[in-house]
Amino acid sequence: MKIKYKHYGHTSFDKSAFEQVKNIPMLTKPNGGFWACRDDAKISWKEYCDESTTISIDENNFFCFEISDDAKVLKIDSYEILEGLPQFENSLHSVSQWVFLDFEKISQEYDAVEVLISEDYSIYDALYGWDVDSILIMNPDIIIPQDILC
Repeated sequence: MKIKYKHYGHTSFDKSAFEQVKNIPMLTKPNGGFWACRDDAKISWKEYCDESTTISIDENNFFCFEISDDAKVLKIDSYEILEGLPQFENSLHSVSQWVFLDFEKISQEYDAVEVLISEDYSIYDALYGWDVDSILIMNPDIIIPQDILC
């Protein structure tokens, strides 16, 4: 059974609005890409926002999608995986416990990065800012919108 993903904030995918990922100094997340979470995530982005932030998510403003079978997805479900990935240097690198992945370089080999914090909570500390299990789509061509709701 294919994994279904849910993106909050839009009711459909607009490929023309997609921006390539770009590393941001001193942040563990890049600019650009396309973010979503698994429809069956232990804690969805909406649930996280409802319980932990002042961000209000419109429960009717989302759409579901799958990714193509040939998509190359880098699955990060343990801290050890982070150790072998390319990182970029920045001023916080030597004093921080955060891991600064080089998403620009990773996007040359992978179509998406899926981070599963629920599998290893130390990922949360290393990739501070990735609050829930989520996927970062770096190649919009792998997105297959679904006409039915999740």
